[in-house]
Amino acid sequence: MNHQSQGIGIRIGSNMNTAYTISEDVVSFEREKDKELEKLTHLAQWAYQFTPNVSIKPPHSLLLDVSGCLKLFKGIDNLKKLIREGLDSLGFEVVVGVNGTPLAALLFAEAGLPEAPVRSKIAQSLAPVPVHYLRVEENIKDTLHQMGISHCKQLFELPMDGLNRRFGVFFTDYLQRLTGQKPDPQQYIDSTPRFRSDITFLADVTNLESLAFPLKRLLSELQAFLIKRQLMTSQFTIKLSHRGHPPREFSVFLANPDNDAQMFLMLSQLQLEKVNDMPEVDNISIAARNFFEPETNSGDLFHGTRFKQKDGRMHSKAEEAKSVRLVNMMTARLGPQACFGLSLANDHRPERAWKPVRLAAKDYWQGQAKDSNARPLYLLPTPKTLSIEAGIPCMSGKLELLQGPERIDFGWWDNDAIARDYYIAKHQTGSLYWIYQHLDNSRWYLHGIFS
Repeated sequence: MNHQSQGIGIRIGSNMNTAYTISEDVVSFEREKDKELEKLTHLAQWAYQFTPNVSIKPPHSLLLDVSGCLKLFKGIDNLKKLIREGLDSLGFEVVVGVNGTPLAALLFAEAGLPEAPVRSKIAQSLAPVPVHYLRVEENIKDTLHQMGISHCKQLFELPMDGLNRRFGVFFTDYLQRLTGQKPDPQQYIDSTPRFRSDITFLADVTNLESLAFPLKRLLSELQAFLIKRQLMTSQFTIKLSHRGHPPREFSVFLANPDNDAQMFLMLSQLQLEKVNDMPEVDNISIAARNFFEPETNSGDLFHGTRFKQKDGRMHSKAEEAKSVRLVNMMTARLGPQACFGLSLANDHRPERAWKPVRLAAKDYWQGQAKDSNARPLYLLPTPKTLSIEAGIPCMSGKLELLQGPERIDFGWWDNDAIARDYYIAKHQTGSLYWIYQHLDNSRWYLHGIFS
């Protein structure tokens, strides 16, 4: 329930008839506990920027063990300020409780109390907390009230043995973990980064161009998540949903991992232009799972001196960014399979000595040693048979063999073997060709042309 509904007199526990009597503009949604847990999980990933020790406490709480990071964030007050400001920017209201045990911190937050006084005992700091905030069964709270116990101070004055006999071992175990008399180990979230965030609209969106603003907000969340976790992503998925239609998903691929929200937005809008089968949308979500550590590229320290890089060039990040932007736009318009790179392959057969590489995968092969034998840039799709005059290969005249033979005998194990002697030949016009003689039948073939 938001502040506006509270302001006009609607209270927790009011039924819908009462709410509509007060105001006809009331908008209600059925509670979705799975979605609440999903949002808590998203916030737990967000809180990982402050400490790796984050645990989820449904239905509405997170526990952060900040004992090891107070110096980094310059004290508890500054850390609380950062958490409040960060969650406020994400559209959440937060109540922060600080104490010496996980359960005591939860109790302080739910009771709306500030952090415990410095050097005070946990039981002493919990003394003013009403017992109805304890995370125990309702019948135990009712019994405590009937006994005249309304605050924790009165509860802690009772003997533990008597409480154990009356309320059972689980209640006394809870109190001991609450006050620090027993350890209370927590199950922390997995350190594997995951991102998912969504926005549900109060009214159906029928014009997909109107999704630009909520999309920008979600992508800004993704950017903040990546920056805080010192990560980049090469792919994320956008999902459009409506209660009356099947959901529509599409992925945005990047040539290089990035964390730029403006780039994400431009590519997402290009993909949105292709969607024509989603008449209405009431929820939009973004999910990302492919993350990479950022690469740090340094410039040439000795640029402009005789000690500059051997290639004599100053590699410009701006030029690289322009080329990446172009490839990203082409990928968004044409699809991820339409744009690819080329790489050498670990194969001596000329037809298989190269391979296409997906830009996101960057599966480039680096040979251990540079091949001293020249290779033409252009290979014929199918080798062309050459005529022979007096044992010399000819193509509109005799060819002069300048270099060779270079024998390639490879591939006998995969039923695609070749056995050839390659030569570099010169035509009477001055053109250079890459030709070979087949060892099985002694015929000559043209396979490549040098530029």
